[in-house]
Amino acid sequence: MNLLLLLLVGVVVVLQVSSLFETLGLSSRLSSVNSITNQTGRIGYVTVSAVGTASAVSTIGTLYLSVEGRGKTAAAATSSLSAELLQVNSSVKSYINGNSSLIKTTYYDLANNTNMTYPYSYNTYNGFVAVEYLTITIPNVKNVSPAIGVLSLINNTEVTGASASLSNAQVTALRSEALAGAMQNATAQASILTRNASLSVNNVTVNQYHFYPVPFMLGSSAAKGGAVSPSFYSGTASVTESVTVVFTYKKYP
Repeated sequence: MNLLLLLLVGVVVVLQVSSLFETLGLSSRLSSVNSITNQTGRIGYVTVSAVGTASAVSTIGTLYLSVEGRGKTAAAATSSLSAELLQVNSSVKSYINGNSSLIKTTYYDLANNTNMTYPYSYNTYNGFVAVEYLTITIPNVKNVSPAIGVLSLINNTEVTGASASLSNAQVTALRSEALAGAMQNATAQASILTRNASLSVNNVTVNQYHFYPVPFMLGSSAAKGGAVSPSFYSGTASVTESVTVVFTYKKYP
């Protein structure tokens, strides 16, 4: 009698639960999910990291120079420096397309060298010395050599170095090319790992990008007192992108 009562209660509970699922529409959802799973197989994930690199010839040049003004007084030294800076501006005007904002002061100093003792005789000067360090961006790297030539004609002006770099437009284009290469390499790796399964990109993380070589100042200088136009080689620069990609793919039993 007790067993029969328990069976009847169980049947009622099952019927009530079934009715509740139908009321909520869960029965049809569960059956459709199972149907899709049976048709497409299970979804797998694979994560790979890859890099891509693109290169181009650097198109922008940068000159580094020091300009010095001397005088028996601070005002005289400053005035001398100002005159020489005007010559610098005038000399490179055609190489910077008349854009004086491409000339930047990076350091300035005014010192009283009166009665100072120097270890080298050619540095001896009994008076005031005003010094200004500049960087000049040359939009066309081909004009670096002639710019050095005209600057070497200015008294107390020394070109202390030069470097080449990529333009902003080049960086944008190379980053795009490098990213495309990185994604292509990542996809190739994922295809190997999944045995050429059908892949879909789930997530992409761009880890970092860097230049090579990093632009730096070359440690050579133009001679004073005579025009010197040395050969300047810009070389090539590379941009490398690093990505981590999560792919989804269909796994079949």
